[in-house]
Amino acid sequence: MPRNTEKDTREEARRRKQILDAGFRLFAEHGIETVSMNTVAEAAGVGPTTLFKYYQTKEKLVVAISGMAWSAVWQADYEQIGLEQFSRLSAFEMIRHYTDHMIRLYQQQPALLRFSGNYKTFINRQKTKTEDLKEHLDPLSSIRSVFHMAYLRARTDHSIRTDVPEDVLFTTIAIGMLSMAERYAQGIVWAGRGEEDHTRELRIVQEMILSWCVSDHHPST
Repeated sequence: MPRNTEKDTREEARRRKQILDAGFRLFAEHGIETVSMNTVAEAAGVGPTTLFKYYQTKEKLVVAISGMAWSAVWQADYEQIGLEQFSRLSAFEMIRHYTDHMIRLYQQQPALLRFSGNYKTFINRQKTKTEDLKEHLDPLSSIRSVFHMAYLRARTDHSIRTDVPEDVLFTTIAIGMLSMAERYAQGIVWAGRGEEDHTRELRIVQEMILSWCVSDHHPST
């Protein structure tokens, strides 16, 4: 009897999803370094052989989890605002939307930010090559391309300053806001207020970013 390849494909996708979901939960809660691949397999309800069949190293598993998690985040954001509408935003409006989005993630999905912070530490220690991060970086390609067009428009609409190279501006804002949200979600930034909610601090960071980005000769945004 011939194999049902469609059924096999569905089963493989189901197992991969189980593994990625289990890995995400464990790595977000306990950190990546301390969780073994066998622990992930057990939590996913699969054998170690099955886990290593799909993800031969923890490095590959972690990159796949990051790609899955951030793809879901950006896809949901696009569906909410609409990619066409997003493409029409000014560069300033895009930056405001992005920083607002990071604050919402801090409020609603802190586990993702905890995982993301752990992920950066892990791949830096592993000295993971850029070409091996494709699964993680791909979800950002559409965002960068839309921001590129907005940056070009900003040279005439002056919604943001353009005396800073586009790549420097994009990475500084994106990484800076994300890193602060990650650290507050991880609880490794001491604010001295004895409170667990650091939305106010993130709003201050957002305000500083937006104030700096506005062109001196642009009266309002």
